[in-house]
Amino acid sequence: MKKILSAHYEKIILAVLLIVFAALLYYQVQVVQQVQNKEVDIRVNPAPKPSDYEPIDFAGDKKYRMENVFSERLAIDLTADTNQNVTEMMAPYALAECVFCHTMIPASCYPAIGQTKNGKCPACGKALAPRLKVDEDELLGKADLNSNGIPDEWEKQYTLTDSMPESDEDSDGFTLAQEYKAKTDPVDPLSHPKYISMLYVSAVRQQRINGLELVSVDDTKPDRKNWAITFNVLRNQRKRSEFVQMNVGTFKNNNVDYSVVDIEDDEKTQEHIVYIQRVGKIERIPCRVKQPVYDPSPRVTFLNTLTGRTMSTSVGSNFKLGTAKTGEELYKVVSADTEAKTAVVETVGGDAPVAITVPTAPKEAAAASSAQTATGAATQKADAPFLNQIK
Repeated sequence: MKKILSAHYEKIILAVLLIVFAALLYYQVQVVQQVQNKEVDIRVNPAPKPSDYEPIDFAGDKKYRMENVFSERLAIDLTADTNQNVTEMMAPYALAECVFCHTMIPASCYPAIGQTKNGKCPACGKALAPRLKVDEDELLGKADLNSNGIPDEWEKQYTLTDSMPESDEDSDGFTLAQEYKAKTDPVDPLSHPKYISMLYVSAVRQQRINGLELVSVDDTKPDRKNWAITFNVLRNQRKRSEFVQMNVGTFKNNNVDYSVVDIEDDEKTQEHIVYIQRVGKIERIPCRVKQPVYDPSPRVTFLNTLTGRTMSTSVGSNFKLGTAKTGEELYKVVSADTEAKTAVVETVGGDAPVAITVPTAPKEAAAASSAQTATGAATQKADAPFLNQIK
């Protein structure tokens, strides 16, 4: 035995060391395996966290009772501006139909009565005008089943159940909606709002007298009545010179006869100012040497919003609206304000003249008129009866 041990002791020692190493390696593997299993167990089955809230006694605490939670005292004020699109629980808020895209939108998109700014449709993005105040008594018995803005009762009265609000049944220039608002007969061409109500002033300006020019004033003689005055005029499309004296004879420019009525001196420049007038009229038209001559009566340009057409005339002239079929309205331009762009007209042919102030044209109406003017002569011919040539 000893011989065997002495002969193989090295091998025996090496074998023992290998056994010890293998045992240690196995133990290490077991320890690692246990650690991994523990980590997995912690992740898979984490320990419950302690509660971070206080228990609530819903049955015993009075503030959680149904009659208190949903009481009127705690209800949302639907009339408040900040809560226009909020209601209690599942109750829907007020909706309205967009007049352009017909989408159901919150009623608050239409500004409140009395507001000046427009709202905006969230669907199509177009501007929505503020709501109008309507007398509830006026709406009683006036249903509008076709939702065209005109009560069914009024439509049935004139057999208009299939007509559109923008149609013109009697060809008087006014739509059914306009006639309903004015309470006029929509099928009688002589019954309609006054045409003057659709007239606006788009421009007021002083007009130059074409071809007329004061050339010189010969002031060598002591009496002004004997001064020789020279004008350039247009006659038969040709420029000519006319020599006249104050209160003596007349001269003609563009087939209009003029006479010299007075001569004054400018206080600042000491230049001569020659006053002329058209024969048969009482007026004073100032003329300065080598300067344009302007008509003292402003020229007014009217815009008819029914047709989109414009017509011009001078203060003191007459004009006619409408036709014999739809009723003629005669007016005379009394005055015009160049700064405010307004005009005063009065009725002609009645028992007593009635003065009417024609306001300046809104920007929207002026823009619409410019667009319609570009449509051509066919449109102008169709619109002619509603704003006749100025007389």
